Amino acid sequence: MVSSAAADLAVRVAAELGAQDGLAAALALHVRDASAYETSVRCQDGGALRAGRMMIEQADPALLAPIARALGVVVPEVASRWLELARAERVPLIVGWDLRGGGPQRCLKLYVNASDASGDARARLAAALAPGAPPDEPAAVIGLNARADGGVETKLYLQSADALELARGLGARASALAAAARGEGADAGGVASFDLDGAALRARAFFVALREPQAGAWRCVRALPGYDERAIVSVLPFAPAPPRSMGVSLSDGSWTLYCKPRGSSRAPEALEPAAVFRYEGVELGVYVEPSEHAARAIRRTERHAVSVRVRRGEPAARALDALVDWFTERLRAAERDGAREVDESPPPPWTRVRSEGARS
Repeated sequence: MVSSAAADLAVRVAAELGAQDGLAAALALHVRDASAYETSVRCQDGGALRAGRMMIEQADPALLAPIARALGVVVPEVASRWLELARAERVPLIVGWDLRGGGPQRCLKLYVNASDASGDARARLAAALAPGAPPDEPAAVIGLNARADGGVETKLYLQSADALELARGLGARASALAAAARGEGADAGGVASFDLDGAALRARAFFVALREPQAGAWRCVRALPGYDERAIVSVLPFAPAPPRSMGVSLSDGSWTLYCKPRGSSRAPEALEPAAVFRYEGVELGVYVEPSEHAARAIRRTERHAVSVRVRRGEPAARALDALVDWFTERLRAAERDGAREVDESPPPPWTRVRSEGARS
C-alpha cells in the first residue's frame, strides 16, 4: 500500500513534467524511499536559477516508459541492452529526466550505477556500453541521455575518494571547488563527468560529493556565486535536505547543486571505500564513518563504525569475520596512534587492492 507521504511526494515530482497523473501513480508505486529522489538546481554565471532535472536511484525499469511518455521522448532500442547488462552485473539503475528549458534537447536519462561494483565489473560494463572509453579507468557510472529530437548522448563518470587529486588537470574552477570543500572538511569524494562521442572523450563537469561539515557552516556551498538559499528552495519540487554534491562546468561559469528531500537520509561520509580487499572470486569494500552518524555497523571502535559492501562474489562467513575483526583492531590502533588510515596487509586469504581510493 502506498503511503500518503510517498503519494504526495510523487505528485510533486511528477508536476515538473506537467499534470501527469500516470507518472505520479508510477512514481508512488515504484519509489518507496524518499531518498531515491535527487533533484538539482543550476546557476549560470551568478544569474538566474534553473531546475527541471530529476534522478531516481535504485530505480525500477518500469519507470522508463511513463517518464518517456510524460517527456514526449522515445525510449531508444539500445536501452534494452543497458537494462540487460545492468541485470547481468547486478548493479542498480538510475532513471530520470532533464527538461533543459523544455525544448527538443529535453531528455530521458538511464544510468547504470557501478559505483559499488568491482573494478572488473566496471570494466565489462564500460567495454559493452562505452566501447570508445579509455580502458584503464573504467567509469563508476555510465549514462544514456535520450533527447526529444532523437539524439542519444553517452556520459561517463569517474569517481575518487580524493576530490583534490581528481580535480588536478581539470582546471582552476575544479581545483578551487575541491579545495573549498576540503578546507571545511565537507568533501566525501570527487566525480568527473565526460561526454563520449565515438572515441572522443570530453571533460564536461567536476563535482564534489558532500558530507555534512562538523561546524555545519557550509561555507563551500554558500560561496558559490549567486547562491541564494530561498531562491533555490523556491524552484525545487520538494523541500531539500542539505546538498549532496556541488559541481562546476568545465566549459562555462555555471554551477549545480544536487539535493534530496528533507529528512530522507543523511549524506554519505565517503563516496569510495576506505579500503578494498579480495580473495579468489570475492571482492568487497570497507567503509568507515563516525560512529554517531551510523545507525548500523558490522563493527565499531570507540570513534568509528565499520561496514562492508560486497562488490563481487559471496564471502565465506569465517573469512569475512576474520577480515572485519582484523580491520577493526587495526583501525582502533590507528585511532590511538593518530594515523589517518589502516595501511597494513590483511590476514590470509585476503589481499588488498592497492589501486582503489585514488582514481577509479
